[in-house]
Parts: sequence; structure tokens; C-alpha cells
Amino acid sequence: MLSRLFVPILLTLGLSLPVSVTPMTGDILTLDPSPGGASTIGHAPASASETSVIACPIEVPTEPEVTCGALTVPEDHDQPDGPTVRLPYIIIHSSAADPEPDPVVFTSGGPGYSALPSVWAFAQSPLLDNRDMIITEQRGNRYSQPALPCDPSIWWDVASGTTPCLDSIRSRGIDLTTYTTHSMVEDLIALRQALGYEQWNLYGSSFSTSLMLLLMEADPDGTRSAVLQSVKPPSETTFAHEADSALRAIEHLLQACDDDERCRTAFPNLEDRLFAVIGRLNRAPVDVEFQPAGETETITVEIDGDLFLDWIVISRLYQPAFPPFGTAYLPLVIGDVHGGGTELLAGAAGMFWDGWLNDSNWSLGLLFAINCQQDLPAAGQERPAADLAASDRLDGFLRSSAQRDICAAWNLEPQPPAAEDYLTSDIPALILAGAFDPVTPPQWGRTTAEHLTTATYVEFSGYGHNVGTDNPCAAALEAAFVDDPSAPLDTGCVASAPNAEFVTPDDVYFAPRLVQSRREVSIGDSQGVAWLEALAVVSIVGTLGLFAGLVIGGGLRLQRRLRHDDRPLDGPRTGWTAPVGYGLALAVTMATFAIPVLLTELADAYPTTSELRVLVGPSRDLPAATLAAWIIPLTGLLVVALAALTAWAWTTRRWHGVFPAATTLVVLFALPMMYLCLRWDLFTMLWRG
Repeated sequence: MLSRLFVPILLTLGLSLPVSVTPMTGDILTLDPSPGGASTIGHAPASASETSVIACPIEVPTEPEVTCGALTVPEDHDQPDGPTVRLPYIIIHSSAADPEPDPVVFTSGGPGYSALPSVWAFAQSPLLDNRDMIITEQRGNRYSQPALPCDPSIWWDVASGTTPCLDSIRSRGIDLTTYTTHSMVEDLIALRQALGYEQWNLYGSSFSTSLMLLLMEADPDGTRSAVLQSVKPPSETTFAHEADSALRAIEHLLQACDDDERCRTAFPNLEDRLFAVIGRLNRAPVDVEFQPAGETETITVEIDGDLFLDWIVISRLYQPAFPPFGTAYLPLVIGDVHGGGTELLAGAAGMFWDGWLNDSNWSLGLLFAINCQQDLPAAGQERPAADLAASDRLDGFLRSSAQRDICAAWNLEPQPPAAEDYLTSDIPALILAGAFDPVTPPQWGRTTAEHLTTATYVEFSGYGHNVGTDNPCAAALEAAFVDDPSAPLDTGCVASAPNAEFVTPDDVYFAPRLVQSRREVSIGDSQGVAWLEALAVVSIVGTLGLFAGLVIGGGLRLQRRLRHDDRPLDGPRTGWTAPVGYGLALAVTMATFAIPVLLTELADAYPTTSELRVLVGPSRDLPAATLAAWIIPLTGLLVVALAALTAWAWTTRRWHGVFPAATTLVVLFALPMMYLCLRWDLFTMLWRG
């Protein structure tokens, strides 16, 4: 990224540290299982499952203490002597001298997203104050054996009529009928028994809340409590409610903007603008180009109304609705696209591409195994009336069209649904929801709570699907609840949690191509474009050398003056032009060198993520952004002035000696940096919005 531009040129090596993947090896450590509770899901006998201590398959924090292991279970729990799967887990040890005997177990959502990388977030969790935490991979996920990866091209290769991903899975002898929610629940029961815990506390988010709810029913004696974020009840399927859920979240966004005076003033009639954009893009899709991270060639994608809603609007509603998160920027993006802008479309498409489709933590084979065998069949052939009505209002929106095509091509045998109805339980549960959630609506959490006899439901008005992101209140509630699930929970912090707050043009320097600079100039790794990086290096090294030369030359001139030697350094006819040229040359070298320094500061302040803040441009309250907005166009003017003065001096022979050659080199070495700034549209940051 651009933050690696400046330091390497000063001969300081700045390489990112890749996540190391170590093969899962280690001696088998078989533990005596504790007796499990009664369950409606039959699970394998304890002798069929075993754990082993392994080298951690990912890089893990050095603090707190971490232990890695793997659970080996039958692929089919009804056939304990058949093929097996190996599921890695990470135990984060509590800082307590005598931690409680019941840890917290977490597994990820998706389905298909790896759980293990979350060790970095949970290493800071207050849940560790009193008990250990276990993060476990689901069968089929990236670090499980076998894993079910698929190339992202699966999304657009369906039209070819081939199924290379499915064929690859089957060629390895993998039985996809065992990759269901019920098998995953049995895996969790086997893990608790193999590790010897009488009870543990469940922690699920999104898809994994289905697993935890099923586990509460299947293993009640082994479950002490459950924390459920953004609940997806096992009896519900997103395929039956995708448009309805999306429209509800979009209407909440529009209402929140209308309730905010700054947002309402900056973006009047936002609802009309949004639906106008959707209709216009569906009638006349826009071709946008972007360069994926690490690639040298651009990709062209046709953005219609559905993709606009999916990639740019709904995907951002997962995040909190205040800066610096993406939801806060949506009114600005909608307003820009309504005005005919396409840069944000291209940038957001590129971010979605990099951040989702090419995220190596996804196991797309598992995603489609669950969705094609269970969720999509459970949705039925006919979409509910409410979803059809919502789709009509969104101009025919169907977010899952690509997944439906893939499932049709795979043609897997439908498996029994995860559940027929909302589950009931006496186990204490804390249910957290975000009002902006576009995929697991808060109503699912409320209804789930109504079916649990001891449940506390908490809804955060300023959050979306990722309700735990940057949410100290949620973290505190979870820790307090797990410490004593039977005690009344003090939810007073919810009222003081951030509400929706939106970014307006007055808040940012509009610079959507700044994010492209981080892909193109990425010295120190393999991501950048070589010839552009060479231009940057030449410009910075050259201007550094010339700056040093000008300072030394100026010092010599000053020394002559002090010695009363009035002989001009450059001949007898310089007049006022040489001092002006010297001043311009010195200013250009300093400014040319300052630009990458400032852009480095911006890159450090805004790391490359899927946040729209990176795409829209830096905040005006960042000193580096304000300096860059002024210095870049000012440097351009200085370069033009110096070039004109130098050309005049050459043609009139006004200057003599090395000075005209030096100012010429100053201009030549500044031009590559000016080209890069022009390429990234950074000259207009100050007044564009």
C-alpha cells in the first residue's frame, strides 16, 4: 500500500508480515470425555472423537497465552469407522489465576467463513477476564481437513454449464450430505466431550447462531448460557426474505437520514434519488473498470440496479452507521451516483471484489453445501408475498440470483431443514441485534427471544449486521451476562451507544481514486504496478538529491557573501531571476518530497479495507489531508512556474553554470509525482465534493 512507499526509499525495509500457515501436526492427546446431555441430535460415541495438540495453523497473538488443537471426528457421525474430518481450534487462556471451569466457545458465520482469524479480536475481549475462550473451525472451512475451497470464478462460470468446484470436491471422495448444520452441531458436542468440559457457554454470530440454537436443544445439560448476535433462526432462511429484509434496512437508512438535520439538508429527497438510481441502472447499466488488488490488468463489470444494491448499499449496511464505517457514507454515495458519478461505483465494485470474492478466508464450497442442500430448499419454490412486494419496490431485486443458478447447476439432493419452527429452551440467552441489519432482521431476534423462557433482547439503533463491531457496550453486556446469566442485566449503556451519523460533502475531501493509488504503488510487496513504482522512486530519490544539492549550493553562495566575494555564482546577468529560480527550485523539491509523506500519513490513517471512507476520501479534520489538498495543486503551479522560468532562462542565456541544469532536473524529477497525482485525481481534493 502507499504507506510502504516512503520508508523503503530511505533504505528502510518495510515488508508486511504474511500470515503463516503451519501444517497441522502434533502428537495425539486423547482426553476422557465428560458425559453429554440428552439431545434430539444423535452424536457419535466419545471413542470416535479425539483431540490432538497441534502447531497453530495461523499466526496468533503472543498475549494472552494461546493453545491450538484439532478435533478428529467421523465425517458421518452415524458411521464412526468411516472417513474422518479434522477441525482445528484455538483456546485463548484467561488472564485469571483461577478461571471458571466453563469456557466460551465461538464459531463463525457465513456459512463458510473461517473462525480462526477472529482470535485477534477475541484476544482483547473482556470475556477472557474470568474464563477461557475456544474458537473452533467448522467442517469444510479453510483450515479444516478436508476444506471445501472454490475459486471465486464459480460466481460467473455457471453459464458454461460445468461444475469444476463440485467435481473437485467429489473427486476427493467427500460426502457433501454430511456437510450440514446437524453435522456441525454434533461436531460441537464431540468437542465439548473430548475436551472434558461439563458445561460451556455458546457464542454465535449470524449463521452460527443457528448452530448454537440447535446445540441448546441438542445438548442442554452441556450448555450454561448463549450469546447470540444477529440471529438467524434455524427455521428461517434468508432466501425467502432477501428483498423484504433489504428493503426494511434501506427504509431505516432513509428515515435515519431524514431524522438527521445535516444529512437531510445535504441530501434532500434521498429516497427519490435512491430509487431513481436503481431504476436508471437497471434500464441502462454502467460499465466500470477497476484493478483488483495484486493484479496489473483491469476488470470491467456491468453495474445494474441489483449489483448497486448488493455490492454498494446492502453490503455496507452490515457495518455500524457512524463514521468511519461504510453505512455513514451511503447517502453521499447515493447522491454522487444520482448526479452521474461513476468513480464511486468502480471503486466500490473493486472493494467488494477484493474484500469478499477474493477473501481467502471464505470456503465457498461449504457456503454452497449448506445453502444448496438446506437453506434454498427450505425457502420453497414460491417467494413469500412480502418478499415479492419488496422486490417490486426495489425494481425486481433478487440478491441471490447467482447463488440460485449455482445451486441449480450443482443439483444436490435436498437435506432435512435445520428446524421446522422456532426452538424453545430454558437456557439463559443474550440476543443482540442491529437496527440496520439487511440480512438477519431484528424481528428474528425478537421472535427468538419470545420462544426462550430466559432471554434478554437488546437492539442497537446505530448498528447493522455486525452488531459487535466497535461496540464496547455489546462487549460489556456479553461479559456481564456470561459471568452471571441468571442475574438481571444492566442495559443502561445501550442508550449511550452511538446512533446513526452520516458523512456529508463538508466532512471529506472527495478523492475516490486515492484508493487506486494504494494498489498501484505498493513498494515492498507484490501488489503494485512496477513502472508506476519506478516513477515514484525516481521522483523521490531525484528530488531528495537535488534538494541536498540546492542546500549545499546555497550554503556556498552564502559563504561567499559572508566573505564579501560578490562574484555571481552563475554569471553577471542573473538579476532577480536566479534568486527567484532558486527559491522555486527549493520549494518544488520540498513539496515533491512532502507529497508521498502526506499520502503515507493518509494511508496509515485509512488502511485499505472495504470501508467506503477509503473510497470517498479522507476526512477534513485530518491535518495530513488538508495539507495534501493544498500542497498538491500548489506544487503543480510551482512546477509550471519553474518550468517556464527555466525555459526562459535557457532561451535568453540568462543563467550560467550548473544552475539552469539543476532547475531543469528539478522539473523533470517533479513531473513523475505530478503525473501520479493527476492519475489519482488529487489536484481537485480542495474544492471537489
